[in-house]
Amino acid sequence: MKLPKFETKKERIDYLINNKNDIIELKKSAIKCSDVVAMDFNSNANKALLTNYKDDPTTGVIKRDIIANTYYWLDSHGDVHVGNTFAKSINERSDKIFHLHDHKYEVTAKVGKTLEIKEVNVLWTDLGVNKAGYTTVLMATSEIKEKLNKDVFRQYLDKEIDQHSVGMRYIKVELAVNDEEYEQEYKTWKTYIDSIGNKEKAEEQGFFWAVKEAVLIEYSAVLFGSNELTPTVENKIEPSQDTQKNEPSEDTQIDWNKVINNF
Repeated sequence: MKLPKFETKKERIDYLINNKNDIIELKKSAIKCSDVVAMDFNSNANKALLTNYKDDPTTGVIKRDIIANTYYWLDSHGDVHVGNTFAKSINERSDKIFHLHDHKYEVTAKVGKTLEIKEVNVLWTDLGVNKAGYTTVLMATSEIKEKLNKDVFRQYLDKEIDQHSVGMRYIKVELAVNDEEYEQEYKTWKTYIDSIGNKEKAEEQGFFWAVKEAVLIEYSAVLFGSNELTPTVENKIEPSQDTQKNEPSEDTQIDWNKVINNF
């Protein structure tokens, strides 16, 4: 969502507070996909992760583990996914979460079959981020099929696809601002700011949207993800003992019911 230009950070925060309810409703009415925005790409994002993946191109099927989203990371939409954002959605519709390319909502856009999708705790350092402690990633295991899309299959096989993005619909979202004048929004800021992997970016911006729950529709291979920590894992990821369980806890304007009914 594009905001007006402001002379000061304070003006921007005041605008967000005054229009918070309308902005949240607009977010909820749209399906969020990635956008092509300049970002600080982290080339070390998947160096330390290990995974078991299978290459058998003679059968036209390969298996990949994909980080479709990283939580507690401020993305180009101004969003920070917190808690177990997709847990309820995964529990309710895990067999209807699609692996697509480029967020094309078409039957012919499928590139693989999702075998498993879950929220997993990993060390920030395993993502190439110089921060102590853990974050949560949305980890999908996909069986990628050549018959669905030969070009995308070949790019996965050649390790040329390393960016992904989710297609999602907001359910619960809160505004966080770095301004003590606004008690509720400042409390949200204080709750999450120290957990954010790119905290400096959030502090520079002065606000973020804490996404507490969202419906997960799909994850796509893209040129640029709005969250750059979304690689194809190359090398066995060892989930922490604190791996989150899937317990219940812009953006292209698309008719949600129509999207679901098309698959």
